[in-house]
Amino acid sequence: MKKSASAVVMVLGWVACEVPEYKLLEVGDPAPAFAATTLDGAEVGIGNLTGEPFMLNIWATWCAPCREEMPELQELHDTYADQGFQVVGVSVDDRGSLPTIEAFIAEIGVDFPIYHDPSWEIVDSYSLLGLPGTFLVDGEGTVVRKWMGPFHPMEEDVQEDVRELLRATAAAQP
Repeated sequence: MKKSASAVVMVLGWVACEVPEYKLLEVGDPAPAFAATTLDGAEVGIGNLTGEPFMLNIWATWCAPCREEMPELQELHDTYADQGFQVVGVSVDDRGSLPTIEAFIAEIGVDFPIYHDPSWEIVDSYSLLGLPGTFLVDGEGTVVRKWMGPFHPMEEDVQEDVRELLRATAAAQP
């Protein structure tokens, strides 16, 4: 009897707590705001990216799938950068990891923008349950496609989505 009274008290305590509702980020949702820094320490966020379509990749140097997809993300960036598209990475490595991040991107040859959010707030904002997480965002700041976990950025369907975004962006300009 004592155990059941404890369970009731525990359940009532849990019910009384204000637990924020967890909502997955869906295609069609606005890309959430985030705060990060460049590797040089300048503050950046979603406002630095809107206006042109982009791919946002949330990753860490210790994440094996993140490391594996990075060369293809660079290739995707290289393929479409001259058309107004960019890939942007946000590392969630711990504070003090800048030398590790810089060594990794130098090793791979990454030259697209890399930001740093050691607080992991971007992980919560983008409803990630693990890494990596990647989001294709149009120039208006709307999520048009997402990948939870590893993917292959140079697959034809991904490139077609990028080309479609670029065509829509060009058609919308006066």
